[in-house]
Amino acid sequence: MSEPTIRELRKDDLWNGFLTTLDSLRQTSDIDRSKAEKIFEKINSNPDHIIVVAELDGKIVGTSTLLIEPKFIHEGGLVGHIEDVAIDKNFQGQKIGKKIITYLFEFAKDRGCYKTILGCTDDVKLFYEKLGFKHIANELRFDHV
Repeated sequence: MSEPTIRELRKDDLWNGFLTTLDSLRQTSDIDRSKAEKIFEKINSNPDHIIVVAELDGKIVGTSTLLIEPKFIHEGGLVGHIEDVAIDKNFQGQKIGKKIITYLFEFAKDRGCYKTILGCTDDVKLFYEKLGFKHIANELRFDHV
């Protein structure tokens, strides 16, 4: 099997495995085409909102998002926030997630982030710790709906 290419999301990726890959987190592939394209355009217009994909043999099999937040603290320092790490269920266990996170670490570093953070559930905590994340705090959530 060939190695996946990690790169930024393109519009045509939406219909080439990207949305079905997100189904491993929450049903997404049934989204209306025009709505998906509007979301893509909005995200793509923000240089601090980066979605990367893992492409393997011409199909998207993994993805994650990096949001870059400028802070008043740390003299305007930048923090990278990783969200929505998803690997197609048929490709899990092949180190694709590790490749995506490593890519995002380098991307965040190149953009000047002084740290990169993420929230995760206990069942994947060990995976992230093996990549170098340290448990620093607890994440709390408030649902508006």
